[in-house]
Amino acid sequence: MDMSMGAGPMAVGGITIVSAPDLAKVYWMFAGGFIAVATLVNFKEEIEYRIRLREAKQARPDPARPKNLLSRVLATTTAITREFANYSILLLHSENPGWEDKLLKWFPRLSHLPPFGHLCLAASNLTLLLAIIFFGFNLRDYTAMTYQEIAVRAGYMTLAQLPLVFLMAGKANIVGRLTGTSYERLNWLHRSVARTMFITMLIHMSYYFRSWAQYDFIKRELEIDTLARRGLGAGCTFAWLVFSSLAPIRGWRYEFFVIQHMVSAIGFLVIVWYHIPRQVDIYVWFPVGLWATDRLVRWVFMVYHNISLFHRKQKSKGFASQSSVFACKAVFHQLADKTTRITIQDPPMNWKPGQHAFLSVHSLAPFQAHPFTISSLPSDGYLEFVVRAYAGCTSKFHDHACCLPPKSDKCKPVFLEGPYGRLRPLEQFDTVVLLSGSTGATFTVPLLRDLLRRHASQLPIVTRKIRFVWVVKSGGQVRWFSKTLGAALESANAENSRVTVEASIYVTCDPELTSGLEGDEKPSLGKDLSTLSLENIDEKKDSSTRIEAVAVDEKEEAAGHGPADTCCCRAVVDNEDAIEETIECCCCAKPLEEETELSSATSISSSSSINGNLQLPDSVNLLSGRPTVKNIVLKELEKARGESAVVVCGPRGLVQAARTAVVELSDERAVHKGTGAQGVCSLLSSHLITFLVLACG
Repeated sequence: MDMSMGAGPMAVGGITIVSAPDLAKVYWMFAGGFIAVATLVNFKEEIEYRIRLREAKQARPDPARPKNLLSRVLATTTAITREFANYSILLLHSENPGWEDKLLKWFPRLSHLPPFGHLCLAASNLTLLLAIIFFGFNLRDYTAMTYQEIAVRAGYMTLAQLPLVFLMAGKANIVGRLTGTSYERLNWLHRSVARTMFITMLIHMSYYFRSWAQYDFIKRELEIDTLARRGLGAGCTFAWLVFSSLAPIRGWRYEFFVIQHMVSAIGFLVIVWYHIPRQVDIYVWFPVGLWATDRLVRWVFMVYHNISLFHRKQKSKGFASQSSVFACKAVFHQLADKTTRITIQDPPMNWKPGQHAFLSVHSLAPFQAHPFTISSLPSDGYLEFVVRAYAGCTSKFHDHACCLPPKSDKCKPVFLEGPYGRLRPLEQFDTVVLLSGSTGATFTVPLLRDLLRRHASQLPIVTRKIRFVWVVKSGGQVRWFSKTLGAALESANAENSRVTVEASIYVTCDPELTSGLEGDEKPSLGKDLSTLSLENIDEKKDSSTRIEAVAVDEKEEAAGHGPADTCCCRAVVDNEDAIEETIECCCCAKPLEEETELSSATSISSSSSINGNLQLPDSVNLLSGRPTVKNIVLKELEKARGESAVVVCGPRGLVQAARTAVVELSDERAVHKGTGAQGVCSLLSSHLITFLVLACG
């Protein structure tokens, strides 16, 4: 299995084809070209950002609207590219129990095909590789030599992809720096290139086996040829790497996956190094260098952030003295709905809204590091995580918080790694739509607060309108951010505010959290949350402010009229502006609960409204049901006077509904008519942090 065989140049039809090692360099010309184009796009976006903020500082009208022919051409081209890249086709969707529903529970990604942008990039990479491998060969010439020449070329093309796999895998990512993309958004490229590499590796192996099979020499070749055995070992190891990286297996035991993935990758590199010719071992040493650099950079920053030797010792009010060797100490507080608030006072690191960090609490979950979105701003003076308990370490965090007395300031040493994550600055957009589901608010609430902070601090900001929508499964989840959200919205309601903020919170018992996908039924009227059950309510007050607890009639439920059929918490709110009356809420919605840490607060009086009880301004719309994402985005785009941003973080159904809505509305609006004024930048997040927490426990 000598890769040097057939590696020289060959002539076909008077055309000389370069050698297989040189063809590997040709592949890198294309890969490098793609990275260069993405870098130029990032550079263009950076220039746009600076120009818009400069115009906003000079108080020029509509900074986010293209002003000249060049900017209109760029805006329209960008809008068309985004629409094409984000479009995805529905595969499976089932509201009723059946085989589709069962299949989606095991493989939720089968609901839709990946976005066309992902598919085209992956297909282009595979097409390029297959074209290079088979170009110049007459496949009707079934000779052993032809098979071996194809196998050698496929081997070199497999080797050429190895650096690209490692380039897309690291957290201290060079490509991410150049293209303005965070590592988690490049991870799909890491998996895609690895799977393409697996295909070319199969071609490399199968064509060698086919050449040996012509002479019934497979068994003997493996016995006498050390290179053949090494190649087979490398192939089996890589097959395990690809198979164990599939989403269902990866999420089954994530900690085991991470450890075995690293060990298997190291073993694969060692076997490949012994298998390939020495003159091309750069394709192995380069990935080793990338991995070592990534680890070194991460360890240096992790040591700097977590060892108190590098930071001044500070005593924080209400917190233990930072006198130990560890710089980070966290306080755990229990929140409603099996959620934990983890607070680190005076954190030794800076971050931007929307970023996340890896948290390790070795006293509770030894040798585990899990990513969580940072839900506070640097100006708060503390770093905060809001973590939903599932299993594993998140459950241990919650159990520890439950064992502490309310408002306890008992600290535990923790370790931070990060921050990670990159996002286009939102202050450059005319209109910003923030959509979140459940713990996805840890991503959108800091973005909302940062925009309002910039406006209050008289910093340049283009944004005129912010639309905030938060979908929760129970009323108790609203209390996670009720204080910070309420304070931020109060500041936005000032008379001299140039930024308009509209906020809505939907409470639904539906796990999908959203509508707008194919097959959803849309009742004509949504339900008001003001009928949601609360404790300690005086029912003698006026009916306009009364909050009623509604019980389901067992007879109606038996007759088919129960909550499964009429549950307003699962109803779809097409237009919340059309809601004019108070409608009783079904019992499937959980009551708004008091947080454990607030148990000593004043009890709810009969004159308190739900907004007042939650410490939210009256301007916040509290609704029962599911939002129609397309209608929400459409309403804001109709009033936009420049490029808008739709930021989504939450469950897969919410992200997919937003992606579909943005694509459809981009096609309907004027973005293709040469103005580009209503282009939509969709910053869609499948809530990496949520899915990793689900996988990690």
